[in-house]
Amino acid sequence: MTFMFSVRIAGAPPAPPRTSPYPVPPRATDPAITAFNDPHLVYVNRSVRPRNELLIFLPGTNGKPGGTHLFCQTAADLGYHTLALSYPTDTPATVVRNSPDPQAFEKFRRAIIEGRDLSPRVTVSRANSIENRLIQLLRHLDRSEPGGEWGQFLAGPGAGELNWPKIAVSGHSQGGGRAGLIATRHRVARAIMTGAPKDFDRARKKPAAWYRSNPATPVSGFFTFNHERDRQGCDFAEQLLICKAMGLEKFGGAVRVDGETPPYRGSRILTTNFPGSPTDSARAHSSLIGDRGCPKDRDGRPTFRPVWEWMLTAPVTP
Repeated sequence: MTFMFSVRIAGAPPAPPRTSPYPVPPRATDPAITAFNDPHLVYVNRSVRPRNELLIFLPGTNGKPGGTHLFCQTAADLGYHTLALSYPTDTPATVVRNSPDPQAFEKFRRAIIEGRDLSPRVTVSRANSIENRLIQLLRHLDRSEPGGEWGQFLAGPGAGELNWPKIAVSGHSQGGGRAGLIATRHRVARAIMTGAPKDFDRARKKPAAWYRSNPATPVSGFFTFNHERDRQGCDFAEQLLICKAMGLEKFGGAVRVDGETPPYRGSRILTTNFPGSPTDSARAHSSLIGDRGCPKDRDGRPTFRPVWEWMLTAPVTP
């Protein structure tokens, strides 16, 4: 795969780049953004029919855009406008797992998503929040790429809000947890969680309270993909309890994708045991979607691409 970056020539009219990904520094979209200025990455495939949906990808703890090119480009090849977002990732959600507050996980995540003073364990200004970064990036792209159709993902007065029903949210690990909470609070196109969700309340020995909320997004729109040997944040048995708390068993139990083909019996609880032998937990965790860790065939194609494609395109019904 060849990656090429767009170049603006002084005095020339802006034009969409012909290849992807290309970077956009967060501060270039909003000078009030003061931290985590690693570039957002923009993926578009202009040669395919546009889906007219935006996919955002949220990296995990200490993650930055760029480690999941293969997944993000897969989404672009399916017609998504795709953005890998740079945002505050330095504090893991596990810092609140022993909290006496049953809402601690939700407050922690909303502090980063919305930029509100909700959790004593993390401080993120509105400017540095996920929501503001996404809004400002979309406004920047809408201005700089006439004809790019980025404005369709904005709404409200002065296009200062997000058009959530046209946005699919995805993420890995901590980012997957944020994708799940966003989809719980907003009606989105779908939510894809790899190596996630993992908010297990140790103080009460059960899944975090927010999983049992009545989600704004139909349950059919939540997709999880996890490695059975992944113990990051919680173990696999606890992971299944979380999926049950979310109501995902409505579409059947866990289905191991190894040796299976889409639609994986319609399950929203997808798992793998690749390569079928004892595997380090951290390696298992990153193998689901990371460019370096995911298994590939002899031609370099990701083994899990059919899983990604199915989660990105499976029907979402009310």
